[in-house]
Amino acid sequence: MSSLKINFAKSEVMIINGDTLIMQRYADIFNCHVGVFSIKYLEVPVSPSRLHVADWKSMEEKINKRLDIWQGRSLSIAGRVTLINSSLANSPIYHMSIYLLHKMVMKSIDKMRRTFGKGGVPRESTTL
Repeated sequence: MSSLKINFAKSEVMIINGDTLIMQRYADIFNCHVGVFSIKYLEVPVSPSRLHVADWKSMEEKINKRLDIWQGRSLSIAGRVTLINSSLANSPIYHMSIYLLHKMVMKSIDKMRRTFGKGGVPRESTTL
């Protein structure tokens, strides 16, 4: 038997599209807090519905930060392509397996990758 125990003081009860009385009842039973469903996973909010363009801004900023650090002008074409394929393509592909991305978001990400691939340094995203 493991000696691990649940710390109910740090735990939360969350119900999506449910009754708040039921949620409060479970919180009382388990002696924990009532939580609000607005969590983020990999910089994107987790939502039961389609996300808005503004919700993707944090992912675009994360991609921009990576590109700024890499300094594309000092890399060869093969090095830039390798970085784009191995790192920058993964996050949007992962999120597209869960959510339907807006066309504006995909165009913005593609523009950043294309600019970096050509050797330029991408500027701030202008989607919003």
